[in-house]
Amino acid sequence: MIKSFEKNIDDLKFQNELGVTETIKSSINEDFNKTNLEEKRFTNDNNDLLGIKSLKELKSYVENYDRCELKNTSRSTVFSDGNSKSKIMLIGEAPGNQEDIEGKPFVGKSGKLLDKILDFINITRKNCYIINIIPWRPPGNRNPTTKEIKQCLPFVKKHIELVKPDILVLVGSIAAKSILDKDLGITKLRGEWHTYKDKKLEIPALPIFHPAYLLRRPTSKSLVMKDILLLNNKIQDNKS
Repeated sequence: MIKSFEKNIDDLKFQNELGVTETIKSSINEDFNKTNLEEKRFTNDNNDLLGIKSLKELKSYVENYDRCELKNTSRSTVFSDGNSKSKIMLIGEAPGNQEDIEGKPFVGKSGKLLDKILDFINITRKNCYIINIIPWRPPGNRNPTTKEIKQCLPFVKKHIELVKPDILVLVGSIAAKSILDKDLGITKLRGEWHTYKDKKLEIPALPIFHPAYLLRRPTSKSLVMKDILLLNNKIQDNKS
C-alpha cells in the first residue's frame, strides 16, 4: 500500500503539470478509503475473537467467517486434527486438495510423510495437535497472499492461546515466517529453537521443512531428522 501511495504521489506531480487535479484527489482518496476499510475490518475481527473462550466457539467463528475470499473457492474449512489436550502443536501452511476434501490437515502425500517423520520419535495424531495458518485451500495450491495470511493469523493466535501448548512445530516457510514474524526463509530459520511471543505467552518454536518440500528434495530429509531429534530432546527436557 505504501508503494501504491508513493506511485500516486508521482502521478500527482505529473498530472498537476497537466492540470489534472480531480483525478489525483480521487485516486488518493480511493487508496486511503480502501486501506481504512481493511484496517477497520481487521480490528473488528480481533475484537470478535476476544470474546471466544473455547475451541468449539473458535471453530464455529472460523466456519462462519465470510471475509476471506478463499472460503468461497474451498470445499471445507480445515480447522484442526489430533489431540487438543496435547502439549505439542504443529502449524502447517494451508490445505491442499486432499485436505480440502477430507476437512483435515496433512492427510495427502505430504501428511503421510509427516506422520512417518513424527513416528520416529513416537509422535502420532493421538499425542499432538495440528492446525494450519490458512484454514481454506488456495486455488491451485498456490501460496497464500500476504492479505490472506493477515486475515487468518488472528485465528491461529487465538488457537494457540486456547490450547496453550508447551511446544510449537512450525511446518514450512510460511508457517515459520508468519508465527515468528521474521522475514527469513526456512533454510535459515530451521535447525534451532525460536520463541513465539504473544500477550503473556512465550512458547518454544521449532521450524522444520514442509514435507512437500522433502518430496521434491529427498536429500533434505537428513536435516529434518536432525530437527526432529531437537524436538525429541525438548520433549524429554520438559518431562524431567
